Amino acid sequence: MDPGIFEFQTMMNTVANGMAGKMIPAIVNVAYIFMIISLMLGVYEAYVRGGDTKALAGTVMKFIVVAFVIGNWTRFFGDLNSGFNTIAQQIDKSYGAGDLLRDWGNLLVANWNNNGYTSIWNMVTSSGAAYVNALEIAIAYMVFPVAAQLFTLVYIFWGAVLYAVGPLVLALAPSKMINGTAKFYAQNLFVWNCWAVIYAVFACLITAVNGKDLTSSPFFSGTVTGAQTQVWIGLTSIIYSVCILLIPLIAMAVLKGEFGGVASAFMSLISVGTQVTRAASSAAKAAKGSSGGSQSGGTAQGGSGGGTYASRPPNPTPPRATVP
Repeated sequence: MDPGIFEFQTMMNTVANGMAGKMIPAIVNVAYIFMIISLMLGVYEAYVRGGDTKALAGTVMKFIVVAFVIGNWTRFFGDLNSGFNTIAQQIDKSYGAGDLLRDWGNLLVANWNNNGYTSIWNMVTSSGAAYVNALEIAIAYMVFPVAAQLFTLVYIFWGAVLYAVGPLVLALAPSKMINGTAKFYAQNLFVWNCWAVIYAVFACLITAVNGKDLTSSPFFSGTVTGAQTQVWIGLTSIIYSVCILLIPLIAMAVLKGEFGGVASAFMSLISVGTQVTRAASSAAKAAKGSSGGSQSGGTAQGGSGGGTYASRPPNPTPPRATVP
């Protein structure tokens, strides 16, 4: 497998090369047994249909194709993945986008080291309402690295599973009785390979709108007027995190032509973000209220005698008269 320009591609190639040593040959040997059993089932199905020669010929043809694919499984999987990676690389190079996860992560690290601590301290010492901004920035700087690592882990894990179980599942293709699993596997294999292509398209989109520039925001330039730079950088990081985590769902939707799942997942992420924002606002209000209460007196003293006037609860409401 050819090395990719994205970090998750390079890590996947390392995992696949390690699996090709001992694991895949052992799985292929077991797949040959499954393939013979599937061929026998296909022949039996043709016999049950009254000696259907067309079904028998189809079973034999599928057996030959599957035997060729399983016998060269390492090369087949590597060439298929390399083909999709080449498409993704050509799309990415058309705009010079590079690896968005790596580049934006490095920009966040450099920006935080230069300005992050100072901005947080200035906002905290300004007013109680600034706690919301400080908490939002902290969440944003944590969400993006977690989202990047989560996407990379899911890509590698799902790819390793497809690579490992591929020969066993494809061996069931000759029989019409059990080849539904093989069709579902082929669909998921193409969906997984499309992740890199969609990631490259998203990276080109961000590069086209100058989304990697930390001095200006293409998304919040008119909506966050007067806000500190760290605020809209944090908001941009959250947007990138959401879009990257939606790539698997978008790939499935593109293949099936259904976008309802992507919309529902996006609304779920928005709901989670709303809950986090409400919690941050409540915490900021509580902190502001406690700071204000400590500065003002809790009791009122009146007259020269210094009497304390304490409030009492209102009188209870009398019960309503019962109408006979």
